[in-house]
Amino acid sequence: MMTVYLINNEFIFNEETKELKKLRSNITIKLTFMRARCLAYIIQHAADEVIDKVAIAQALWGERSKFTSDASLTQTLYLIRRDLKTLGIDEFFITVPKSGIRVSSSIHIEVVENKKKKYLLNRWVFAGVFIGTLLIIASAFLI
Repeated sequence: MMTVYLINNEFIFNEETKELKKLRSNITIKLTFMRARCLAYIIQHAADEVIDKVAIAQALWGERSKFTSDASLTQTLYLIRRDLKTLGIDEFFITVPKSGIRVSSSIHIEVVENKKKKYLLNRWVFAGVFIGTLLIIASAFLI
């Protein structure tokens, strides 16, 4: 499911396009696949007291996470912090030593669009129009 998030009423993170945007300027940052995936996971678990670093690694690398070093996750988190800081979002998440991270209490995240629901709705509308057209054509032959 691809989602668009509003962060602190100033920034947009679009999971599908992998872009972070500052609303009141032209600043847009294109994230790599892995950084976008990691940020999405962090946002989805923002309410958690601590987002466990093992869980983040599992979400990013799956079974391969057993063979991935802590340095890989540390580097990914560093690059996300740098990207967020470039937009003006300081302290988005805080490191919890030996555990993981937690999203700062000063960060407000809101879902503004859910792509899966929109896609499914469009499919149902299309199906309804298609069936309606078939019924009109069929009734023309019955007359």
